[in-house]
Amino acid sequence: MRRLLALLITLSLAGCSFNPERKTQQLCPSCEIVRLATSTPTPVLGYLHNLGASADNPFLHVYLEGDGQPWLRGRWPATNPSSREMTALQLMQLDSNPSLYLNRPCYGYRQTPENCLSTLWTDGRYSAEVVATMAAALEEFGQKYPGKRLVLIGHSGGGTLVMLLAQRLENVAAVVTLAANLDHSAWTDTHGYLPLTRSLNPAEQPLLPESVIRWHLAGGKDLQVPAEIAEKVASRDPAARFILHPDFDHTCCWQQIWPELLQTLQHQLTGTK
Repeated sequence: MRRLLALLITLSLAGCSFNPERKTQQLCPSCEIVRLATSTPTPVLGYLHNLGASADNPFLHVYLEGDGQPWLRGRWPATNPSSREMTALQLMQLDSNPSLYLNRPCYGYRQTPENCLSTLWTDGRYSAEVVATMAAALEEFGQKYPGKRLVLIGHSGGGTLVMLLAQRLENVAAVVTLAANLDHSAWTDTHGYLPLTRSLNPAEQPLLPESVIRWHLAGGKDLQVPAEIAEKVASRDPAARFILHPDFDHTCCWQQIWPELLQTLQHQLTGTK
């Protein structure tokens, strides 16, 4: 019992030592922090990037991060689940468009708020509650900056959430997922993980309207979310575009293609090419 208690204390201290607010500001020193969904029990932290650079740009790029670290050693819920890699934030740094880096409820804080339940990042990481809170955050943001159409961009589990958010929001122009878990039932079966019983599954949702562009990018060397999972989901959607990068894995090397991909996406959104 003493050894178990000592281990739990060590793991808790390890979780507390990471400060996602500081790391976010280090990676994006020009970002402006905002608090959104303030009327909900679990407000979310967002970071604005290049918002004043192009006032006449009708699009807002919204970046969502992956699941981070939901579990410690696969056995105990993490005290701070926030992403250490921040792949989506690094992509936003390469984006010259007005952008919002949107955390999930309870993510991104130096110290996780006391009212946060671990189900929000374990089996309920894609739950209706999480999706509703993030939708409320984007709707609140839209009231401050009206007229913007959303380009939802998600890495890993963030790709899962942008697909679910697109079901709820009316002003979505495009959805771009990278190394995304588009069918979490297939994902848990593949790895032998416990099922995400409290979570919504994009693979079980209705197809998005044809007016919404959707691109699904996957890495051929991704062992965390095998490309076959996204490819199978994309194959059921006639309007979806699946793009495989054979030499990429889960986090590498999306930055290499990002500026060119954004340019191609912009041409499609505006009909200029």
